[in-house]
Amino acid sequence: MAHSVEVNITSHPLSREENGIVFVVADSDGRFGELTISKGGVRWRPKNKHQPHFMTWAEFDRSMRARIERRLAFGA
Repeated sequence: MAHSVEVNITSHPLSREENGIVFVVADSDGRFGELTISKGGVRWRPKNKHQPHFMTWAEFDRSMRARIERRLAFGA
């Protein structure tokens, strides 16, 4: 399944979510979700959902490291 990713980046420092970088992700059926990168962390908002899932940068780091460890443990 191919996805398209669009981003519109303006030159400004990241601070709050309001001026974070927003990636719009779409698949062949249309909008898949929206990823917002801000100073405080990352937010993923799936299509048809109002509230995004939020992770601080520390939580995101731990989650990615744990994912890598699980994959290595299962030989993937």
